[in-house]
Amino acid sequence: MHTEPRQVDRITISLPHGTASAADELSAEMKISRSELYTLAMERFLAEQRRERLQAIAAEMAEEYRTDRSLTDLTALDGEEFA
Repeated sequence: MHTEPRQVDRITISLPHGTASAADELSAEMKISRSELYTLAMERFLAEQRRERLQAIAAEMAEEYRTDRSLTDLTALDGEEFA
């Protein structure tokens, strides 16, 4: 199976020494490169941020649904059968 290589951007970052050392130890333990480790970490962080934003939006929508009577005016009709 042939897959095309992923496009990548080279990024330079600065980390506190202790964080960089811990990351190096972890990448060695996991037998992956620094780039792979940082990519995994960033992907997880971005997914967590998206999840948190969606949860906040859902909570906001639920609150609006609870407090805005115009959104629930027709709920009395839910479950009624129309012949």
